Amino acid sequence: MRIRVLCAAVGLVLTLSGAVGLVLTMTAAAGAAEALDVKRYMPLSEVEPGMTGVGKTTLSGATIVEFQVKVLAVLRKVGPKRDLIVVRCSGAGLEESGVVAGMSGSPVYIGGRLIGGVAYSFPWSKLPLAGVQPIEQMLRVTDAQPWGEAADGALRISDFGLRIEHGGAGATSFNPKYEIGNPQSVPVSALGLVIPPPALAGRDACDMQPIKAPVLVSGMTARCLDCLREELAPLGLVPMQGGGTDIKLPAASVLEPGAPLAITLARGDAQITTMGTITDIAGDRLYGFGHAMLGLGEADFPLMTGIGQVVVPTLNSSFRLGAPVREVGRLMWDEETAILGRISKDRAPMVPVTVNVKGPGKGRTQSFSYEIAHQRMLLPMLASALTASSLTHQSDLPRDHTITYRVTVRPVGEEPVVRENLVVSPGGDSLLQMQVRTLVSVLMENPFRNTKIESVDVQATIEAVSRAADIEEVRPLRNAVRPGGTVPVEVRIRPWRAEPEWITVEVAVPADYPEGTSRATLCGADEALRQEAREVPVRFRPDSAESLLEFLGRQERRDQLFIRLDVPGEGLAIGRDELPNLPGSMRAVLSDSARREVTSVTAARVTKRAVPYVLQGSRTIDLKIDRKAPEP
Repeated sequence: MRIRVLCAAVGLVLTLSGAVGLVLTMTAAAGAAEALDVKRYMPLSEVEPGMTGVGKTTLSGATIVEFQVKVLAVLRKVGPKRDLIVVRCSGAGLEESGVVAGMSGSPVYIGGRLIGGVAYSFPWSKLPLAGVQPIEQMLRVTDAQPWGEAADGALRISDFGLRIEHGGAGATSFNPKYEIGNPQSVPVSALGLVIPPPALAGRDACDMQPIKAPVLVSGMTARCLDCLREELAPLGLVPMQGGGTDIKLPAASVLEPGAPLAITLARGDAQITTMGTITDIAGDRLYGFGHAMLGLGEADFPLMTGIGQVVVPTLNSSFRLGAPVREVGRLMWDEETAILGRISKDRAPMVPVTVNVKGPGKGRTQSFSYEIAHQRMLLPMLASALTASSLTHQSDLPRDHTITYRVTVRPVGEEPVVRENLVVSPGGDSLLQMQVRTLVSVLMENPFRNTKIESVDVQATIEAVSRAADIEEVRPLRNAVRPGGTVPVEVRIRPWRAEPEWITVEVAVPADYPEGTSRATLCGADEALRQEAREVPVRFRPDSAESLLEFLGRQERRDQLFIRLDVPGEGLAIGRDELPNLPGSMRAVLSDSARREVTSVTAARVTKRAVPYVLQGSRTIDLKIDRKAPEP
């Protein structure tokens, strides 16, 4: 039965009335307002140095333990309209380990009232000091269209299908009873690819920093994990070897303040999960971390319970290993002061990524299946990283290798973009990894359309031989050629670790070419594309979603010899329409016009010949075009 929300936090109006406490006003989806008695919260105005209290966290298993805190200071304006509480912790082994990565969001209570969540620490500190994010700053985080207002000025939220029944006025815990309906989607706001700086910058021991969120990674090779560490480190995420979901433990996990909170970034044959701690649960809303995960605002990730496994004390920053257990809802919003999730049977969408790898052994095919969160920054990064991990799942690639691949990226509602090609050693896996990343990233970040990815599929065949070869020499077998004729040209190719060989190709001269000298370039696909980009840049500047898809779907196999014959004269392009070999007077008129989209082009006539190698380098020859040249 569908039940509408009666209480859902939107614009949080914090009314401080001395000892009376904190009153949180909530605006419901239907526009009605209802006040919720939140005497269990202590506003920052009541927090003073010298106060003592307790914190709750989980270090091992699912058992929530208490530690003691003493307020040392209240720091004002540590960030834009943000304050911070500095406390000293003791108990639960924190004197030995210090504040532990994974404790982010651990709730802190004074007199039974919640003051906030542990969120910051001092690296290299000799004492277990922590920065506590005030609870009122955490409660301001909302997924209720915080970047837009309704016509009457009141912020709105979606009908999340929940009726909340309140406990008693003096309750210190809030365990609502609810039923799940059919939720409406939360409007998606456009977000660019940004790397947010930490709220409190600095890497020295004198700077308090957000506690780094451990990212537990399982099912990924060590080399790929090292690369992932470099990419996630600027975001405050610390990938580390961890265990995947343990299906034997669903009954052991709990969903209450102080329990582990897991956010799934990827799952399947590999699991990538960031973990912190639940600070508070209010109805279907769950607050945690006390700082940002990525700080990108709108989010949509699977929300999971978890368990702690072991605390690893270190001199710099101790951390907690753990594992996700069961999915309980969706992470909806991610800000500098907290993350906000919704407890629901509704599930965050994930993008299926499949990788099939054949060879280099006896032709056996290994299949890998993953699901990755649909997030503009993470999906390209993780899809490419998991592709590379799949390629090297047993060992590094052979020293000499060739990978023939087919990458298929399916945008929602569009024809799939398919790339078929091959890469060679050294670093063939890195080249294929970059191909996957580029395709997904360009589609998601294009300026023409909000494109969502339906799936990614990678098929790769690995050969234990390099098919790389260099073009060493070219020589025409005739000195002159008539327009419309052909010139046989010998090309000397040196394959990798093999003796050079000669092949003969025919260079055709179009019948409309004037007499004189024309240059022909014989090269591989990489050099051909570089030259084309210099000569006709408009082909590499899509101006619509359709031209972008057409560009990405363009196939230029690398196992080809490209023969590029210069076109006499020069041309122009108006927009994407090319006008080659224009008379000088026409070029001058168009170039001096008010058209901003006029660009010069010097296109070449291109023919291709399939070869069994990936060719590198280029060589040029000058052809004499003479109508009186002898017949071949």
